Amino acid sequence: MRLGTLHVDALDVTDVILRLVSRTRTTIIFLSGASFAGFNIVDSRRLYTSLRIPIIIVSREKPNNASVKRALKKHFADWKKRWELVRGLGKIHAFAPKASEEPLYFEAVGVSPIKASMIIQAYCVTSRVPEPIRVAGILAKGLAVTGRELAAC
Repeated sequence: MRLGTLHVDALDVTDVILRLVSRTRTTIIFLSGASFAGFNIVDSRRLYTSLRIPIIIVSREKPNNASVKRALKKHFADWKKRWELVRGLGKIHAFAPKASEEPLYFEAVGVSPIKASMIIQAYCVTSRVPEPIRVAGILAKGLAVTGRELAAC
């Protein structure tokens, strides 16, 4: 496990992820959403270009990009830059890893949606959420620090 510190509403999450995985043998990156520590939005295209491994952004609920754009406009002078990061995620796809459960929503960078669906399903062991995301979420919640958050890999 590797840990990194993120700052609330900053734009440092991409750099933190790159530092955490740059010297590992990681073959795929799962992200639980594209926004961390408030509106600290990941640059998924830069991650893919730098690492040349697929990036799959998974959400339990369908992202509401119209609401995101309104919030960015209201709260951030650099909202256009942040909005471009959201737009860079590409099309939102729905996929139910377990037929009896609600679908997950995902964006895929560097991998086709069909292949991404197969990867997601392969990692859904105990729930409809891929294990790396489930476990990292548990760890990050337990280690959260006021004013900043930790990223777990």
